[in-house]
Amino acid sequence: MPIILCFFSLLILDSIQGQTTGPAKGTLVIVGGNDKDQVCFKEFVKLSGGKNARIVVVTTASSSSEKYNYLNGPQIRAMREAMGLTRLTALHTHDRDIADTEEFIEPIKKADAVWFTGGRQWRLIDAYAGTQTEIAFNEVLSRGGVIGGSSAGASIQGSYLVRGDTNSSSILLGNHQNGFGFLRNAAIDQHVIPRFRHLDLIKILTDPDGKMNKSHERSALLGIGLDEGTGIVVRQDECEVIGKPDGVVLIYNPKEWKPDTPSHQRYQPLWHGAKYNLKSRHILKPGKPPLPKSAHRPEGFYKDIFMNGGVNLSSRRSLPAAESAGFSYELYAGRDADKQRELIAGNDFDNNGVLLYPDGQPRFRLIYVNGGGATAHGKTLELAGRKVLRQFYNNGGSYSGSCAGSFLSGRNTNTNSMRRLGYLHIFPYNTLTSGIKKTRLGHVIPHESPLLKYDDFGGDYYVSDIYHNNGNWLSQDLLNRMKHVEVLATYDLPKNKVHEGAAIWAYKKDKTAGRIINIGSHPEGSTSGEKLQITEACFRYAIDGVGTPVLKGKLKPNEERHMNKRTSDNDPNYTRIGDLQYHHFSFEIAESNTNIRVELQGEERIDFSIYLKKGAPAFNSNADHAATGPGNNKTITRQLTPGKWFVGVECKTTVKAELDGCRGFFNYSGKLSVLNGAAYKIKLVTNK
Repeated sequence: MPIILCFFSLLILDSIQGQTTGPAKGTLVIVGGNDKDQVCFKEFVKLSGGKNARIVVVTTASSSSEKYNYLNGPQIRAMREAMGLTRLTALHTHDRDIADTEEFIEPIKKADAVWFTGGRQWRLIDAYAGTQTEIAFNEVLSRGGVIGGSSAGASIQGSYLVRGDTNSSSILLGNHQNGFGFLRNAAIDQHVIPRFRHLDLIKILTDPDGKMNKSHERSALLGIGLDEGTGIVVRQDECEVIGKPDGVVLIYNPKEWKPDTPSHQRYQPLWHGAKYNLKSRHILKPGKPPLPKSAHRPEGFYKDIFMNGGVNLSSRRSLPAAESAGFSYELYAGRDADKQRELIAGNDFDNNGVLLYPDGQPRFRLIYVNGGGATAHGKTLELAGRKVLRQFYNNGGSYSGSCAGSFLSGRNTNTNSMRRLGYLHIFPYNTLTSGIKKTRLGHVIPHESPLLKYDDFGGDYYVSDIYHNNGNWLSQDLLNRMKHVEVLATYDLPKNKVHEGAAIWAYKKDKTAGRIINIGSHPEGSTSGEKLQITEACFRYAIDGVGTPVLKGKLKPNEERHMNKRTSDNDPNYTRIGDLQYHHFSFEIAESNTNIRVELQGEERIDFSIYLKKGAPAFNSNADHAATGPGNNKTITRQLTPGKWFVGVECKTTVKAELDGCRGFFNYSGKLSVLNGAAYKIKLVTNK
């Protein structure tokens, strides 16, 4: 019994003292998950002694499956290979008897530091609480070592275990309520900002249903809510915020609350660099709040996403993943085939439609198509509309769709040999129908999936409870015969034909075309949790796959180039520029000390900017030289070094867009003529 008593002794002592305190010796690194750039983990390695430190990584929280690669999975390999941690030891068991042996704890007894991976925090308690392993963890700190962890590995470090229920991480006060207590009288939550968990610690610390174990003195607990990519370094009773520059840590101090204190006043933000005394509960050093962000606008595009919820499709009017990711978007969510035709295929005041610029280049970075009836919707687009969507993709715009939207991109279904009328055929293969109706199932994220660049999905590479209604999939046999296809997620439905088949996949045929992301199920309506995260990751990967900028041509010295053609002229290299669009040109400088002048004369009452960049297409964000500001005429005069130079021309004028909520589309007003393009002349003047 002495080992078991050790596990609870700290909790009992804390209840008597009623203060939040860190370890007397050693350091804690507590991270909120999804540390994409490894800023926090690199700080942990530095505090541990650098690349030669003896680090033990405990992977037990990651899974309950015997098939999971605990000791040499991708995370462990990345730590060893990419980060060069050659003295790293991965450690795991679910067997408490093994955890109570000298042989198992030998690496911990020699360790400079211990790191807990993400997953489910209760797995760590079931395996190690009250064993020799738990004692060994505390001895690392007693030697002045470091203990760190991310996501589940963060929550486990508190004395109260947040989201410790074995049934669901959404249960805040569950059947496991005791953490390891390295940080005493503390409740630690993670992924707080992107998963909208900022009110959950209030529920725990007020405990209106009386579910908290009596071993915890609730009024003494300090709540700590961690943003993703953000952490705290704890030394004794003080902590410092580390991680991404715009990360935030929320501090919940119930000792300052009154019954009528509003929710938004029950937490205090600590920004990057802030220092806080956990024992006295006051700020020692204010952090640096992030600079205000201007409205997001992608360079070279009008907006990020156009959501198609038109005829015979689900007419949703919000896209939570776009909003959580900060993407700008417009939509059509109606049943009017004539309006749909007008928007997609064009009309009198917008000859090329909302999706394309006058020269046929994509006006949005991504088109997302909702579920519904793929064939029926495709036929309502008519040939003209389907041609627009194909042109959008072939000219560099990315495409994504869920269920019907996924089917729509393809050639046909199952073993049908002919191309299906109404489909887009941009994904050049048939997809399979699942036959599974109105079912919720799991998705496994393969270790090589590009989606893991954007989210760790709780560290277990699994997203559960995704709604599926006769969506599509790809079998392994089909995948073996396909080119340029990546599997992003697979179905988890044992004993069903779709099990381990592709549930989400990507296709990109070349660098000039966009990327297709097909999603066989329906995670897109979720406003929080991992279903939101997987949709957001899909959008990010699709948008990161837009085609490379297309050059209009080379500027010849002392020759004026007229960009005044219209869409109907079918001469894109000389067509007018659209709203917020870029046109790209190049020229060569052969000799040193060459003086050049780039002159642009633009259409009146249209604002233009021009940019110069050596070796890459020129944008506002990367320009070596620029001429900006209001007005239609611009000039850059410079002496340039030899090499290939690029000119970027930007039309700064755009329209005003307002959503007609009743009819489900955006109305444009303002300078509408820019939708059909603005003419300009550009000239390169050179002299030695």
